[in-house]
Amino acid sequence: MGLTRRDLLKLAFSRDGAKALSVSLQPGGFVTELRGYSALRRNSSTANLIETQARNELVYACLNVKGNSAHDPRLIVEQVRSKGGKATYEEVADHPFRSLFMRPNPRMTEVDLMRAAIISWDISNPRRFYAEKVYEGSLLKEIWPLNPALMKPKESRGGEVIGYTWSDGQQKREYSLDELIIRSAPAWYSPPPLVAALGSVMSDTAQTDYVTSFFQNGGIPPGLLKYKRPLNQSQRDDIREKWRATYGNAFSGNHDIGVLDSETDYQKTGANLDELSSQILRSVAESRVCMVFGVPPLIVYAYVGLLRATYSNLKEAWAGFWDATMSPAFKEWRMFWTWSLLTEFEEERDVQAERVRLRYDMSQVAALQDDVDAIQSRARDNLKVGGISVNEFRAAAGYPAVAGGDDIPALASAPPPPAPGKARQSADKGRDTASVQLLQRRMERQITAYLKSEYQAAAQAVRSEA
Repeated sequence: MGLTRRDLLKLAFSRDGAKALSVSLQPGGFVTELRGYSALRRNSSTANLIETQARNELVYACLNVKGNSAHDPRLIVEQVRSKGGKATYEEVADHPFRSLFMRPNPRMTEVDLMRAAIISWDISNPRRFYAEKVYEGSLLKEIWPLNPALMKPKESRGGEVIGYTWSDGQQKREYSLDELIIRSAPAWYSPPPLVAALGSVMSDTAQTDYVTSFFQNGGIPPGLLKYKRPLNQSQRDDIREKWRATYGNAFSGNHDIGVLDSETDYQKTGANLDELSSQILRSVAESRVCMVFGVPPLIVYAYVGLLRATYSNLKEAWAGFWDATMSPAFKEWRMFWTWSLLTEFEEERDVQAERVRLRYDMSQVAALQDDVDAIQSRARDNLKVGGISVNEFRAAAGYPAVAGGDDIPALASAPPPPAPGKARQSADKGRDTASVQLLQRRMERQITAYLKSEYQAAAQAVRSEA
């Protein structure tokens, strides 16, 4: 039984959507029907959104690059210190928060926890991140991220959420609010990115499936047989099945020779690949998906990003990705961890007074680092004017500290004027023509003779007076 475009659209987001879509999509079926589509996007479940990242390569690539960004930033605890009447922050070594975050549970690291948090935040509808807290006595010892698709809220009779139920269909666990870490955002000001991108994701997925179906059909667009006599439904079904059995790809009949009788015409109904403007269609879909996730197309090697790709563009794309997308995201996560985890180990009044705080150390993020030559050049200039110590310069240059190198030298005075010989060389630079050189030699001889005669006259006068 054939499926309409509306049926395909619904199947794409049903539980069996991936299987149905890969089997049933026919060439020419990637035109999205818009009627009722906004409600479908709004009501997409988290489970279906999770499946989407496995069905669409571009969605997977965008989520993967955002998840991998958790490798380098390091979340640390800092405490205020007073030095010389100024308040500065210093890292607190061996803080229990840092120990927990480094190893949230026996199976995960800090990178795993942040990856789960980032991806859960982008694909759950509504936006959610859940994690179970495990205590040993009164001390928080473990954190376990939970699949948002398996979490269902429990409500009181008045409609207030009083807890959550986790269930995978076989096992079930009830959680009170105190047992969970929950980050949430209402859809009216922070809708899930994947929900916003579903239109372009569907277009991109359907184009991929269309190309696959096109070549499975031997590169032959779909068509119809026109008979010049009336046919009943049974005859139509019989003719359709015989045509598919003879020329369908399932029986290796593609590229076979069709034979029509005198009362039958074949009419092409689909389009060839060169008639689709597929480059434009694919580029538009890819750019919109990447736009929603805040990922430059070039860094995920999307087709639209590779059209004008260079190595310098790639470096700028990574820097822009961190400046515009990931740095603000990590600031939001820092605030979330501050109020959901740091207060487990520190007094809330100290956190509010900013006597203790969390900070992401971004020193290992390659895209945010200056060029080595630029760093050393800047350090060298600062050392010359007395802005940094010798050891600070050596640290910037990658060398170990030396004894007595921590003192900042006095501010250098203005540079002395150049020596006369150097000044004359500078003034004479470029004066290499024969006429100029001849004039210089004549002037030198005349000055020398004049000075010699003056010296002799002075000496004769001294002898006469004696």
